[in-house]
Order: sequence, then structure tokens, then C-alpha cells
Amino acid sequence: MRLADRFALSGARKDLPIQLFDHLDEVAGIVRTPRLGLIVDFDGTISELNPIPDAAIIDLRCADALRSLVPKTALVAVLSGRAVRDVASHAGLDDVWYVGNHGAEYIRDGVYEAGPGADAARESLESVVGHVGSVADDPAFIWEDKQFSVSVHYRRAENPDSARRMLQAGLDSVPNLDGLDVFWGNRILEIRGRTGLNKGHAVRQIVAERSLSAVVFIGDDTTDIDGIRAAIEMRDAGELKAVGIAVARPESPDALIELADYTVSSVADVARFLGWLTTAI
Repeated sequence: MRLADRFALSGARKDLPIQLFDHLDEVAGIVRTPRLGLIVDFDGTISELNPIPDAAIIDLRCADALRSLVPKTALVAVLSGRAVRDVASHAGLDDVWYVGNHGAEYIRDGVYEAGPGADAARESLESVVGHVGSVADDPAFIWEDKQFSVSVHYRRAENPDSARRMLQAGLDSVPNLDGLDVFWGNRILEIRGRTGLNKGHAVRQIVAERSLSAVVFIGDDTTDIDGIRAAIEMRDAGELKAVGIAVARPESPDALIELADYTVSSVADVARFLGWLTTAI
């Protein structure tokens, strides 16, 4: 039974997660499948969250396990909201696929490619971000222009709720947000073009390009919802086997936890699972 179904039966939400490590026997039957793909988020999944994004580093246990899994799987991919060259630099893993900007750009086998229409909303993005920045002016904010999207990190803010209200006030006063999507994550605001290029689109493309027969997706935040949803929809349609895993923290979005098949509690748990996976397949 999936996590969302157990929530529905119990009338509860985050107090009844399905803990991954209690169900590894179920997962084993899925991952021991030819053409297995492993798709992981970066920040908060294989790297601890850091108030300064550029200071984030990959968990060494995760890195070691992912390197071991490259020759044992059809594909290992790191799928991030960061710009793709940024996540590749921070992850530092060879022979994996990198997907950045939530699915807008790729590095496959060392070759860079942007998705179709990824830059279509650039002019609108610059206008909106300029306006929000003029209203929400706080030295605790870290603005990150990633060409196809912009992130505002406010993990350094003394009062995160006040920081979010300030950013929301900037958004509320924007004359026109048409063509842009706005996402709130774990102390981060994301603004990007409404291109249809998201983590769900990326998961579907990866599955098709690599002819995967099974996929494991692991993520921790709002934009990972699209990735888990895509994997589950393909599974429900009989296209492949799939497992969606959420890193569940108190601040994790309800929708992510409800969609996930299983949950873990930390980056250390992700490392533990990846270590188990190296011996299970």
C-alpha cells in the first residue's frame, strides 16, 4: 500500500510515513530488474542543506555508493534545481547524467544541451526578478540567476517567516506574472519560465532515452513532486517498475510525502539506502 493510501485510511498526514528500511524486501524485488535507473536530487538528498548554496558538498558516503552503482545500473542521474554545470561541479561524479534547472538543461556523457524553449521566458524572468528584488531587499537573501530560472535562498534569515512575507509582497506587486511559475521550497523561492520542462518531464525523457525498465527516484522538496509523480504515473500505466522515495523532514511538503512510496529521514539515510542498493543488485 502506498503512503498516500495509508494516510487516507488513517486520516493522518505526516505522522504515518512508510519507513523505507522496514520494507527493503519489497524494494529488492523492484531494483533487481534489468535496465534499472537511479535518479537522485542533490540539495537535501545527497548533500546536506547549506545556508550558502555554493558551500554545499556531496555526502561522501553517497558519492562512494553512487560511483559503485554506475556500472551496476543502466543509468545514474543527478536531477537538480541548480544550473546543470553547477550541480555537476558540486557532485563531482563521473559517468552520470546531470539534469539542471529542474529539467531545462542536461549534461549527458559530457555533452551539454538545453531543452526546447528553455530560454523563452528570459525577458519576463528578468523583469519580474528585478521588481521583486527592489521590494524584497535583505542582505540575508542569496539571489541565484541560473539563466532559465532564478532562486532566492533565505535560509540565513533570522526570521524565515518574515523573509517569506517580504518576498511574497514583492511577487504580489508584480504587474504581470504570465508565463512564469513560482515555487516555494525549503526556505527557497524559485521563479522559472512556464515551459513544461520540470523534473517530471526529465524523468520521462530519461526513461525513454535509456529504455529503463525500472526507476528509483529520491528527492526532498517541492519540485521533486513532479519527478515522483511521473515515475508513479508510468508505473501505474504499466510502463515500468518504480519506487518513489521522499526525504521527509518536518518542513517537507505534504504533497511530496503523500506521493512517495517510502520515506527516509535524512541524507544519512539516503547514504544507507544507496549502500544497501550496491549489494542488493
